[in-house]
Parts: sequence; structure tokens; C-alpha cells
Amino acid sequence: MARADDSGLRRRVFQSFALIALAVPAILGGALWLAAQRLGAGSGAPLVLFGGAAGFAIVGVVLWVWQWHDRNLVAPLQGLTRDVETISHSNPEHEIQPDQAPQLGRLAPAVSELAQALSTARGKVDEEVARATQEAEAQRRRLEAVLRDLHEGVMICNFEHQILLYNQRALEILHLTGALGLGRSLFSVVNRQPFLHSLEQLSNSLAAAEQGEVGDEPHETALVVCATVDGRYVLEGQVSLIIEPEEGAASGYVVTFQDATEKLATLGKRDRLLRSAIEGLRRPLANLRAASEMLTSDLDLNAEERKDFESVLESECAALSRHLEESHEEYRGLITGHWPMSDVYSANLLNCVVRRLRDERLLEAVMTGIPIWIHCDSHIVVELLDHVIHGIAQHGGVKAFDLEASQARGKCYLDISWQGEIIPSIVLDGWLDESLVEQLGGLTGRDVLQRHRSDLWCEAHRESWVRLRLPLPAPRGDHRPVGERQQALPARPEFYDFDLLRSASGVAAAERLLRELTFVVFDTETTGLEPSNGDEIISIAGVRIVNGRILTGESFSELVNPGRNIPKGSIRFHGITEEMVKDKPPIEQVLPQFRDYVGDAVLVAHNAAFDLKFLSLKQEACGVTFDNAVLDTVLLSAFLHDHTHKHTLDDVAERFGIEIQGRHTALGDSLVTAGAFLRMVELLEARNVRSLAEAIEASNRIVEIRRQQARY
Repeated sequence: MARADDSGLRRRVFQSFALIALAVPAILGGALWLAAQRLGAGSGAPLVLFGGAAGFAIVGVVLWVWQWHDRNLVAPLQGLTRDVETISHSNPEHEIQPDQAPQLGRLAPAVSELAQALSTARGKVDEEVARATQEAEAQRRRLEAVLRDLHEGVMICNFEHQILLYNQRALEILHLTGALGLGRSLFSVVNRQPFLHSLEQLSNSLAAAEQGEVGDEPHETALVVCATVDGRYVLEGQVSLIIEPEEGAASGYVVTFQDATEKLATLGKRDRLLRSAIEGLRRPLANLRAASEMLTSDLDLNAEERKDFESVLESECAALSRHLEESHEEYRGLITGHWPMSDVYSANLLNCVVRRLRDERLLEAVMTGIPIWIHCDSHIVVELLDHVIHGIAQHGGVKAFDLEASQARGKCYLDISWQGEIIPSIVLDGWLDESLVEQLGGLTGRDVLQRHRSDLWCEAHRESWVRLRLPLPAPRGDHRPVGERQQALPARPEFYDFDLLRSASGVAAAERLLRELTFVVFDTETTGLEPSNGDEIISIAGVRIVNGRILTGESFSELVNPGRNIPKGSIRFHGITEEMVKDKPPIEQVLPQFRDYVGDAVLVAHNAAFDLKFLSLKQEACGVTFDNAVLDTVLLSAFLHDHTHKHTLDDVAERFGIEIQGRHTALGDSLVTAGAFLRMVELLEARNVRSLAEAIEASNRIVEIRRQQARY
């Protein structure tokens, strides 16, 4: 590494003078010995006395000359090297002071002139880059205008399911105010399994086409019906692959979607009204038939009249009954055909049930059997299974269940098995009449069965076990392996090139390049400087760095009520008064929100140990843990610029030519630190520090050096 070369310069100079210092007594001693042999007896003592004194004097002069060279030549050369690195890789406007190294003569002014020439050349390059950037920005604005005018939400993701682009409509449909962010996982806002299924369909179709297999219909897009992670909204949309024109391979996918919650709720209300109107005719018809029987038996009519009357009544009743049954069948077909359903892998659906039972119901459920494909609305089926299992647990005190999907006689079943008694039909009917999800218009379990043309019953299964069986439609698509089926190549849409589409995957975070990682640069403002003695956080802020860009639009900034007074000295420093925080939430509410914002990103802070101390003292009370990797810009600055002791945030900002705005506010300091950190990444790469592990190792060396210095 370059740092080893810098220390080697000082070592080589020292070795040179040390060699001279060792050579002096050796040469002088040899000369005195030869002189003593010539002069004879009695001359040894004076020669040793005066020769030794001369030798020590010469060694002392050599050491003094070495110290002079180290202080006046080697150290200035190292400082000049740091200045050159800063000019070359970070801040072209950085100035070299003329009197910084007068012993080096014209070297420092010559380097300064070279830096000016470099700055001029870079200026011309920057002009060309600015011109190209303006053209790219114009294209980006046109793209944003198109996306902004779309009625549908749009998100573009890579195959790590990181969000690369989204429009404002997506935020509105998802009812988010900023939680959706570039580089964040798509599955932090929507449920996972519908997308995995749709992507598998499209990927299999693409692979089949590349192998020359041709199907009946090309799979250009795949339907996706999903819910938000909180289950409050149902989304309906399509997924399309992004195909690289030259490579012919998929590098990501585009999701377009709409909010189907209100539409489905309206359908649910309409269905209940229709069912009530249609099924409500059954009782009057039964009464009519009974009355006709009574009339035919009690009226005083002759045989021919009675026969005609009976014929009319019977034919009308039969017609009404037939019409009712036909209407009922048409109703079932209508609601089934218009309700959004898709093919679902049973393992994904049942895993959702298992997690919900474990996390929300404190019930144990185990998925058994071989997963199969089924055709259903996975969201409302999960709601139905959760509702029924909760009822079984309350009815019979059951705490453990087996969940299995199976096929028998051409039908698909979802089975809930447990050790216990059979649930009476009257109890099961009561559960099915209860509302499942208010956001879907008070949908009941019976509504779910109607939509899937299904039923639900309880039966004995095996010794001491019973099961609840739910038949569901068979899958509509062909989900056999690619080699067993034929599919056509989907169209290859053209799109802009996004760097994140080619992000590395399957590499440990410590070994990944710094430029590939996601960072959250954060800062806190506090009531004082002693967290262990009662000082509290009054403001916490962070800004995200993704793909080498500071995403200021995705920042986190919250004031915190510390539950104690704020000293006047602290107020003068950060300007946050007690009036400003009296109605703000406590740290127990804010810190979990910040932890969610951070996710698995690498934390970066200036003097990180101070901020992390405040966070660590609040972890237990807030129920969170910050186990992320951490980088400290103070330590990185000391590593990169070891020729100076100026490593405050103001010093670092000045060194890198970063304009400071909002200084001594949590968000302002976070933005300044983020800007400095990106400049440091460039310098670190120039010093062959490229991965997170290497950056941590470099920081640890500075910590150890400071620990050693503290002993003296």
C-alpha cells in the first residue's frame, strides 16, 4: 500500500544515517589499531581516549544531521505528498502554501504551478462533462415528466429487488411519505411471493425462447396481485423484464400497478347485496310452493279446474326456481371471473400464514408436504386461513397446526390439521359469516369461498387428528420445468442504462467495494457531552448514499423530547430550545424509526464513537440494536492526512472545498460529512483502500496509533 511507501522513505533515510553512524566507529577503531601497532607500547591509552571521544562526537554529528534531514526534508516531502494527493484526487483548488517547505527550494512552487495547470485542464474537462450532463439532465427531465403524468405507479428494480427508479404516483398509491427509497428493497413495501412468482414465469419464458422453444403465446408481461406489507391496501399490476439489447439477458424488471383496494371493496359490497337479493328469494319461493299445495288441496274446484290451477302454480314455481338457480350460477361466475386472481406457489402462501400466526397469534404452525401451484387471490386466502385457525385455537385451545397443500383426483386442497375434535358445522358457519378485512368492504369468509367457487369442511384425518379442507382452483399456467414445456420469447423493451442493474451480488459486505455499498451518514445533537451522566439526544438526522450519490430527498431528521432541561451552553451551540422540543416524541419512539431508516446500510459519522455512545445507551429501552458496520470520518481523515492534526469537521470541509450550510444542526452536519466521505472514498481508492474491510483496517490502525500515543 502507498502508506507503507511513505513510512519507508523515513526508514530508508534513517537507515542511511545509521549506517554512517555505525561505520564511523568501525573505520576509526581500525585506523587507531593500526596506528597503535606502528607507534608501539604505551600509545594505546591516548589513542583510545582521543579516538573514542572523536568517534562519539562524529556519531553525535551524524545523528544531529539525520534529525535535521528528517524534520526539514523528509517531513515536508510527506506533507507535500499529501497535498498532491488531495489536489489530484479530491480538491483541485487546494492551495500549497509557499513557505510550507522552504528547505525544498523551488519544489513546492513547481508543484503549485503543476496543480494550477492540472486545475485548468480539469476545468476544460468539467466544461465538457457539464455539457454532457445538461443533455442527460434534459433526457432525465423528459423521462420524469412522462412518469409524472402516468396514472399508474411505476417502479424499476434490479434482480436483487432494489428500487432504482419510482415516480410520484407510486408514493401516492402506496400511501408513503418518503419511506420508499433508491436502493431499498421492494419487499419493504409490498409482499414478496406474487413478484417472485411473476418473475419466475418471465425468466422461464425468456430461457425457453433462448433455447429455441416456441409456445402458443409470448410472455411479455405477467399479472401481479399483491398487498402492502401492512395489509391495508391491495395492488394490481404487471411485471415486465428489462432486456439488455446487446447481451439479450434480463438485468432488472419494471412494475406498473394501481390501487385496487377500493375497487375490490366495491365489488365485495355489491356481491353481498346481490347475494342477499338472490338468496333471499329462496324462502318466499318455498312458501309459495307450500301455499300452492294447500290451495290445490282445499279449494272447491272441479277436477279439470283443479288440474289447470295446479299446472299453472307448479309451472310458475318451477320457472322461478329454475330462474333462481340460473341467476345464482351466473352470480358465482360473475364474481369469480372479475375477482383478480393469479397462480400462487403454495409454499409462499403458507409461509405467510406461518409467519403471521407466529408473530401475531403466538401459535405454532409447520408447513408439511410437497408444495404445489394453485390459482387464487393469495391475500384474501391468507386472511381466511388466519381467521379460521385463530377460531380453532380459541374454540379448542389448540396451539400447534400442520399446513399442507395437496392434489387429489385433479383438485387442489389446502389442509389445516391438528390434534383435537372435529369442529361442528354450526360453529364453522359462524366463523365464515364474520368479517375478515374491513379495508375490503367487510369481506367475510363465505365471500372468499364464493369467489373461489369453493367450500370448507372439517373431517377426521388420521388417528387423533382432524383437518379443515379448503379446495381451490388448479393453476392456469404451465409451471413445469423449462425442458418440459414450450414458451415464446417476450419482447425486448428498450430502456436507459442504470448502474445498479449491474450491482454485485453474493459478496460479503466486508469484501464489497466501498462504491457498491449503501451508507447512512448520520449525526446527533444532544443536551451535553456526557451521555453516561444523563445527557440526552435532542435531534437525530441521517442522509443516504447510494451508488456514490447523496440522496438528499431521502433524508431522516427528527427532533426529540429529551425529558429534561437543555443547558444554555448547548442551546448556543445547536440553537435547539426547550420550546422547540416540548411537543416532540421521545427517543423511545424516534430511535426505532431511525433504525428502520438505516436498514442494513453502513453507518458513517464524524467522531462516530460519540454518537454511537448515545445510541448504545438507548438500545435496550427502545428495543433496537445497531449492529451495522461503522466508518468514522475522523479516523479516515487522520489516515489520509497524517501530516496534520487538523481533523475537525470544519477543517475537513475546508480541505475538500465543501461549502458548509446548516452547521451544528444534525441534518446539516450529516450532509457535510456525507460530502467529505465521498471525497475520502476517492482518496482511499488512490491509496489502494477499496473495500469496506480495508477501510475498517485502516481506521483500526489509526485507533491503535492514538492509543499508543496516549500512553506518553
